Amino acid sequence: MHRYGGLMARAAEGEIERWPVGVPVALWPRMQAITLEVIMRAVFGITEADRLERLRGVLRTMLDWTTQPRRLLALAALGPERVQSKSLFREALDPVDELLLDEIGRRRDDPSVAERDDVLSLLVQARHEDGRPMSDAELRDELMTLLVAGHETTATALAWAIERLVRHPDKLRRLTEEVEAGEDDYLDAVVKETLRLRPVIPIVVRRLTEPMEIGGHLLPAGVSVTPCIHLMHRRPDIYPEPERFRPERFLERPAGTYTWIPFGGGVRRCLGASFAIFEMKTVLSTVLARTRLEQAHTGSERVKRRAITLTPSGGAEVVVGRRTAPQRGGPRPEAAPVGA
Repeated sequence: MHRYGGLMARAAEGEIERWPVGVPVALWPRMQAITLEVIMRAVFGITEADRLERLRGVLRTMLDWTTQPRRLLALAALGPERVQSKSLFREALDPVDELLLDEIGRRRDDPSVAERDDVLSLLVQARHEDGRPMSDAELRDELMTLLVAGHETTATALAWAIERLVRHPDKLRRLTEEVEAGEDDYLDAVVKETLRLRPVIPIVVRRLTEPMEIGGHLLPAGVSVTPCIHLMHRRPDIYPEPERFRPERFLERPAGTYTWIPFGGGVRRCLGASFAIFEMKTVLSTVLARTRLEQAHTGSERVKRRAITLTPSGGAEVVVGRRTAPQRGGPRPEAAPVGA
């Protein structure tokens, strides 16, 4: 996973160069651009500019289309089987399917596939327990899951991290100083506290495979239960002053297996959890090395529902100032004034 660190930093640096200086700018869509770029390069390993641009275009269109609340409700109401037959949905999905199947075919025909470390190459080489390779349809479904889950959620978590930090200048200052010194304990704590206080998805669903008693109620096997991430993370007996943004709590006490659950838990815990945390830490440290951030407006941004995710209502709007990127562990440079 750490092999992707340079890729993540370069994607962030390229996007940061395009940020306007000295005026309010919403960082949530900017974070989406970074995480989409990371996913495309890490998952597909594409380096050709024309192929990247084509893939970037159809994926952005599909992701914007499928995350609209009304369309998501329609997807849920119709179900996956009926959706496949609806021309309206096929118009959005067919161009993506075409590109994904084309990339799968290219990778199957690539004689150097065993030497590549992108996710698609690893999946092409994967085998079922009986020795069969994954079919094109299976590979397409895996890729689509990685694209949707690994793009939207991480971008939203990064936006919330920035939104919280600019409203707590002491936390932002401490994080900046420690990142410049080459330390990452507080960075890890900031990521965990962001995901505690602003979980991207508020609940997780599990189906019981055997009867279970919860809160004095005996639930039969086969029923679905929905642990609430949002409420768990706000229990005052676990997290004193639960509404406060205080990363220090995770320096004082490690995150609990059953009490810090932004990625769910158990055997069904999100497989991309470690990748997402690593990406958040890499992007945040890159942003802090290149910019000075200030809040654009007073007051916290409200939580806004976008499909199944909870996003900042103002898009995590900040004012950006430029600064020279410091060497890790080196002297701290003077920050450029906002508007410079």
